[in-house]
Amino acid sequence: MRRLTFTLLAAGLVIAPALAVPSALTAPLHLTAAAADLPAPTNTSPISGTATAPPWATNPPTLVGVRTGRHDRYDRTVFDFTGGTPNYRVEYGALVAEGTGNPISLAGAATLRVVFDGAFAHNVNTGASTIDLGRVYDPRLPTLRQIKSGGEFEAHVTFGLGLADRVGFRLLKLSGPPRIAIDVAHQPTQPFTTERFFGGDGTADRVQIARVRSGAHPGYDRVVFDLSTATTPLLTVSYTAYAPSTIHIGFTGLTTQRGTVGGPNPLSIGLTQARSVSFNIYDNGTVSAFLTTDHRTGFRVMLLSNPTRLVVDVAH
Repeated sequence: MRRLTFTLLAAGLVIAPALAVPSALTAPLHLTAAAADLPAPTNTSPISGTATAPPWATNPPTLVGVRTGRHDRYDRTVFDFTGGTPNYRVEYGALVAEGTGNPISLAGAATLRVVFDGAFAHNVNTGASTIDLGRVYDPRLPTLRQIKSGGEFEAHVTFGLGLADRVGFRLLKLSGPPRIAIDVAHQPTQPFTTERFFGGDGTADRVQIARVRSGAHPGYDRVVFDLSTATTPLLTVSYTAYAPSTIHIGFTGLTTQRGTVGGPNPLSIGLTQARSVSFNIYDNGTVSAFLTTDHRTGFRVMLLSNPTRLVVDVAH
């Protein structure tokens, strides 16, 4: 069986009903063809890396193709090169035209910008184009909706991936032939519910909530509780009986050490559904968060790691 070799730069692992992510890997990961499919990525931070060949080489990194494909848990875009792979940076942000800075719109609710530095889209010896940068790709996959290029300028080649939502992504630098693959996660498949959630591995000695983040997504609001511990406390999530539109999130540490909460308390959120969150810290090792919503609707819960965090999505 042929063996594939690549460098995994950000990855995630899906479990039901929660999500977990192993540590990012920088050493080559060897997978057999039968086991080559990966879990959904969860990283949303910028990813950057260095070239395998410089732009002044006799055969510099030259883009020759763009391909897309659907996998079970993610959609993939592959950029094919000759001469090696260039420096790269992938992050959420607007796509603009190289040389002019004019904005370029894409289908989808979020744009993932891809910048190749020290790359060419033409033959440096003849000047002939090696790929049509004016082409618009419309794969219409679950997350990946459209691809456009920002053009080529002074050894910079840019692209934008139009996504259905702001989701996790990863980058894989491959060889034989040289190529860069970008995976974007499918949106969570677990349904929204009003049923009580129980979870967490319960091995965190102490509840330590570093901060709370929030963001609007198509059809739901997301509230993220970043934890300072490597593992999670016991967790419960449910609507309260006395305030039907308030979601109670209970954190219980392994010991009775008093928990900590970073940032303002209460915290105003002000989204369509998620309005605010406040905390009560108790002397028995528990912390209660009260997430006020506009009205009672479904929610879903995900547990992520590296870093450890609890995600609560509230449907509009």
